[in-house]
Amino acid sequence: MAELRELFTPLKIGPMEVVNRIMMSGMSAGMVLDNEGNVAPEMLAYFIERIRNNPGLSAIGASAVVPSPEGFRYPLPIYSDHIVPSLRKLVDAVHQYDTKFGIQLWDAGGTEGGKRQLISPSGLSSNARHGGGAGSGAQPNRALEIDEIPQVVGYFASAAIRCKQAGFDFVELHAGHGYLISNFMTPLFNRRADRYGGSFENRIRFLIEIVRAVKTALGGQVALGVKLNGDDFLPSEGWTLDETRRLAPILEAEGADYLNITAGVVGADRLTVAPMYEPQGCYTHLAEAVKPLVSIPVGTIGRIKDPAMANDLVATGKVDFVGMGRPMIADPDIVGKARAGQLEEIRRCLADCRGCMDEHMRSARRGKVTTSCVVNPRMTRESVCIDVEGAKKDAPRKVLVVGAGLAGLEAARRTAFSGHKVILCESRSCIGGQIKLAALIPGRREIADMLPWYELQLSKYGVDVRLNTRVDAALLDELAPDVVFVATGSVPQVPQSMLESVGNAVNIDMMMIDDVLEERAQPGSRILVIGGDQIGMQAADYLSEAGKKVWVAEATGHFAPKLAAHDRWYLLARTDRKGVGRVKHVHGVEIDAGDNVWLATGKGREHIPGIDTIVFAGERRSDRSLVEICERRGLETHVIGDAFDVTSEDGGTIFANIAQAYDVARSI
Repeated sequence: MAELRELFTPLKIGPMEVVNRIMMSGMSAGMVLDNEGNVAPEMLAYFIERIRNNPGLSAIGASAVVPSPEGFRYPLPIYSDHIVPSLRKLVDAVHQYDTKFGIQLWDAGGTEGGKRQLISPSGLSSNARHGGGAGSGAQPNRALEIDEIPQVVGYFASAAIRCKQAGFDFVELHAGHGYLISNFMTPLFNRRADRYGGSFENRIRFLIEIVRAVKTALGGQVALGVKLNGDDFLPSEGWTLDETRRLAPILEAEGADYLNITAGVVGADRLTVAPMYEPQGCYTHLAEAVKPLVSIPVGTIGRIKDPAMANDLVATGKVDFVGMGRPMIADPDIVGKARAGQLEEIRRCLADCRGCMDEHMRSARRGKVTTSCVVNPRMTRESVCIDVEGAKKDAPRKVLVVGAGLAGLEAARRTAFSGHKVILCESRSCIGGQIKLAALIPGRREIADMLPWYELQLSKYGVDVRLNTRVDAALLDELAPDVVFVATGSVPQVPQSMLESVGNAVNIDMMMIDDVLEERAQPGSRILVIGGDQIGMQAADYLSEAGKKVWVAEATGHFAPKLAAHDRWYLLARTDRKGVGRVKHVHGVEIDAGDNVWLATGKGREHIPGIDTIVFAGERRSDRSLVEICERRGLETHVIGDAFDVTSEDGGTIFANIAQAYDVARSI
């Protein structure tokens, strides 16, 4: 068992005595509200599930301080007095544990994503892709008049008073990520010519005035932290690390009790919520550069999912505390497991943003914001998904799971957890299914980090794992299960529209992406990938890594829509740098007698010269060959994972496969 002594030493932050160096970072995740904007039972359950493990600090994420005409739907409206009793109930529930509980004071600034009129220093979108322009969306954005700024400062102070009344231990000013305070600090978004724009001193003035007002409102009884960017990661006109180092001592002198160093703005090359393409601990160097300049505690955030890494950061004096956000979504018990030295028991965050980010944004468009997790399907369902180990042990059923991809692994784990007798059969020599192939893609090795955890859980709950075992009618009769989960996955196929063209090819090799990855089939030097969704674009990245020239043909107008937006941002940038060609709206691929390849699009026919290999990475077919055999025997049969769905919006994703397998398995 690993001993993480430094991570679990106490820390003094302003008036707070903090029991350890772990902070459950403030995130929008878990912010579930009722129609009046009060804390819903799901939000209370979300926090208690994690805080019962006693992280040193925990914070509610971005909470609105400026009144909104939209009403109270989202986010938490700490601009209204009516919210205080609701918050008090949550704070009191948290205070049965040793965690210090806080909340972020925030305004979106020029960050688009709602209906309300935005306010910002210069009326500009804070999406860096717009280059400091007005943006392309319909959401209005108004520059603050100079005489309005004291009113906005007052909103922050009034919100701080409400937080004090609710009993919070600390408040954290969110001055990063291109939100309102950050907008004032970043030259690209601040074009003002008055005392709030231009020079460094002018651009930090808004933040300093807020710090002073909030510090006065808190009266020294509640700690004040500032979360700010160490770097915007903009090629020009961005807030930089040099400016952060210059600002840090000023914030300490103004009364900040701690600094939390983050990074990035929307549309920058490196994103605020970093996907797996960023290294673990990707932004720790920023906090490390600030720490020697102040005597107040300095925290870091950004892809820190390993408690051993967190411990090393504290032990070597690089930071005073470590923020863990998504790792606590993935495993609510990560702090307790780290404290006990049971690091192998931690269900690791993959930094696959399909659940925590994409579901958050998609649900907002549906009108009710929620958040999920690709590896933890109980996320924000803690109050209704009450899992009890051994709940069915007095009446166990014999469960056969066919296929050890992610859906099969989750079905086997969850049914065995309940106390059923589980046999897991896999035709390959190892567990993992397509996740083993996905981990071969450049920058995506961590996608397989869940497999050791599943192996441990299967062993822990007594699952009979049988590798190199293909289930057929005879084995079904021999095992005589009560329940069968068919998790046999999917296989790639040649689109029907291309069968004739394939037959015309003479010297062009035809390959399936699974064979390229699993069998190490060797393609030529000029490759056309058919299918530009998540598999096709990752295939293009893999194939182009060795200097091969690659084109991708996609039938729709979008590339990799099933991939999380944050991952897609990095993946498309990677393939662009390597010169991968992308052709959209391809409704036909023609190969003539001379092996010339033509793509038919709405704009006509486009010749792709010199193609020597075509890799099929688009259409897939669910493998349900076992279903009919099971049903003829009258067996209770559940089809899960890719075998259930590989074509819908979420079909074939980790997010959908684990969640569906979990939901079905817990009903057994």
